[in-house]
Amino acid sequence: MIFKGFVVGAYAASPAHRVWDETAELDFYSALENIRDIGALELPWMGSIHPHNPSWLARHLPTRFGAVITDVPHVMGRLAQDSFYGLASSSEEGRSAALADALRMRDDIDAFNNATGRKVVGAVELHSAPQVQGGAADALKRSLAELSSWDWSGAQLVIEHCDAWRDTHAPEKGFLELSEEVAAIENSGTGVGVALNWGRSVIEGRSVTTAVEHARMAREHGLLRGFIASGVSAEETDFGYAWIDAHLPFAPSSITPSGIRSSLMTVANIARVLNEADGVDWLGVKVGSLTHATMAQRVAVVQEAVAALSLALA
Repeated sequence: MIFKGFVVGAYAASPAHRVWDETAELDFYSALENIRDIGALELPWMGSIHPHNPSWLARHLPTRFGAVITDVPHVMGRLAQDSFYGLASSSEEGRSAALADALRMRDDIDAFNNATGRKVVGAVELHSAPQVQGGAADALKRSLAELSSWDWSGAQLVIEHCDAWRDTHAPEKGFLELSEEVAAIENSGTGVGVALNWGRSVIEGRSVTTAVEHARMAREHGLLRGFIASGVSAEETDFGYAWIDAHLPFAPSSITPSGIRSSLMTVANIARVLNEADGVDWLGVKVGSLTHATMAQRVAVVQEAVAALSLALA
């Protein structure tokens, strides 16, 4: 493991992710620091290393935490403006724009490491946008070759697989197939790996077995580096419509009493994937909270998810 504990995508449960509240965020981080099994946070790059105050984050990130940086919120925002934006874009203009943003992210990571006085960022999650009609594995291969030539301060680069396009239903992301991402990585001759998100794999296939199949494929190619447990429901919930990529908590159980009744994410289903993910470099969870949730509820849902992942791993 490259972190001393699990990676937690805590921004999905943060009380100050959308509307900045320094006091609430500080209280939230203090509570996370008290959860023993957390070793790193997954942090969203949205044009900067923190959506509101990068210098605040550098000062207040708990010193025992590492970080995984994901650019997917930024990618989705850019796609809303330009449907050909992305590292896998068949449009050179769209691909160049994505590479330019990746370079800015690389620079922000370097500045963040310098501000914290340590190499806090251990991994960077990249994405194979745009949607499949405008994307190509060969374009992604060329982007990966360029990205890998840059100095990332020792951070591991991975393609985080998101749900691929399916004609049978509207996608949440609709990016390249995992097999295409694997081919692009292998053909690029780089050391880039693959990270999986349980919910996004399940959304793709509308089945919990898709997550198992993805883990097996990535492992068999020797590319599986990271795995995040994040929930989804086949039914409408307070988090939104059926199959929404909203990071639902685990289903209710004795260890996850704050769970969502129709969530497909259970300890048993995550354990099935972990059986295929032998030797993975980092494991984590990402669970969201509803807008009206209290601080105690937000902390509880994260703490329960960490406990559930520990049980699945055991």
